[in-house]
Amino acid sequence: MTLAFAIFLLGSLAGSILVITVTPVRGPLILFLQARMISPIKVVSHFGNAALTLLVFLNNTVPALLSFLYPIIIANVNWTPPLTRRKKRILLGGFTGFCAFLVGFFGFGIALAIGWVVGGSSLLSSLLASATVHGPLEMLCVLLCISEPLRLAEQHDRIELMTHVRRDLKLLVFCLFGLLLSAVIEVLVGL
Repeated sequence: MTLAFAIFLLGSLAGSILVITVTPVRGPLILFLQARMISPIKVVSHFGNAALTLLVFLNNTVPALLSFLYPIIIANVNWTPPLTRRKKRILLGGFTGFCAFLVGFFGFGIALAIGWVVGGSSLLSSLLASATVHGPLEMLCVLLCISEPLRLAEQHDRIELMTHVRRDLKLLVFCLFGLLLSAVIEVLVGL
C-alpha cells in the first residue's frame, strides 16, 4: 500500500501543478469536473439523500471493484506463451500504479486545485473541512483495494493467485462497507 500511496500523492501533485501552472488547461478541466462530478450530483440530489448516497458510493467503488476483477482476468486468460512471473508483476503492478496515479490526479489533485483557483483559499478550506471524516476513510478503502493487484503479483501460479483473490474477498467487503459509510457521511455532512 505504501507504493500505491506514493503514486497517489504523485498523481495529486501532478494534477495540482497542471491546473495551477497551465492556464489553457483550466477551462477544459473545469468542464470535465462539472460533467463528471458536479452535474450528476445536481441531477441526483433531486431524488433525495438515498439516491445521492448511492451515486457517491457507486462512483467510489469503481476503482475498488476493478482492482479485484483485474487479477481474476489476468489469472484466467490462457496466455500464449504463459506469463512469466516478471510479466505478471508488470501487468499487476502497472495496474496498481496506473489506478493510484489516476485517482490522485483526477480525484484529488485536480479537484482541489480547481477549488483553489476558482474560489481561493476559502473554498479550498471549506472543501477540506467538509471532508475531514469521509475523505480519509474513502482514500484508505480505495488505496487498499488499488494496492491489491501489486500484492497478488508475488503469487507463483494461477491457482495460488486465485486462492489469494478468494481469501481477499473479505478485504473487498470491508472496503465496500467503508466506502458506503464514507458516502453516507459525505451526504449527511453535505457535498
